[in-house]
Amino acid sequence: TNTGKTSLLRTLLRDERFGEVDDRPSTTSGVSVARLAVGGVPLLDFADTPGLEDSVGMLEWLESDRRPGEDGLDLLRRRLADPACDRGGRFGQEAMALRALLQSDAAFYVIDARDPVRARHRDELTILGWSARPVVPVLNFAADATARVDAWRDQLRRVNMHATAEFDTVVY
Repeated sequence: TNTGKTSLLRTLLRDERFGEVDDRPSTTSGVSVARLAVGGVPLLDFADTPGLEDSVGMLEWLESDRRPGEDGLDLLRRRLADPACDRGGRFGQEAMALRALLQSDAAFYVIDARDPVRARHRDELTILGWSARPVVPVLNFAADATARVDAWRDQLRRVNMHATAEFDTVVY
C-alpha cells in the first residue's frame, strides 16, 4: 500500500486523471482498468488494485487451512471463495487484488524503495509467488537518497525474483 501503483500507471498511460493519488493509505479501494492503445490499436490492459493491507494476517489465515498436498495456487483459489474475502470481509481488499492478479498474465509488484524490507513485504512476496504468474518487482523512488535498493534486491533474489525495474513515477 502507498507505494506508487496508481502513479506508475498514470506515468505509463500518460494520463494524470487516472485513479486517485493521495498520501493517505488505502486510497485505491477498488480495481480500475485502463487500456493502453497505440494508433487506436489496444495493446495492454492495466489493472490498478489496492495493496495487500494485511499480508501478515492473510498469509497466516491462508496457511491455517492448508490441506496436505495443496499447492499455493490451489490454496489461493479455494480460500478466495471464503466469506472473509468478500467485499467488506476481513481480507476483502487483499482478495480484490489477488483476484485481479489471477485473471492477469503478469503483475508489477511496486515497492517504495525508501521503505525497509519488513515481514509484511516478505509475506506479500510469498502470497504473490503462489499466484503462478510472472511478477516483475518495480523499485519506485529508487533515485531517492534514502532508497534501500540493495536491501530490496537482496530480498527479491531470496524469492527468485532476479529481474527488477527501477522507476521514479512522473506524470507527463
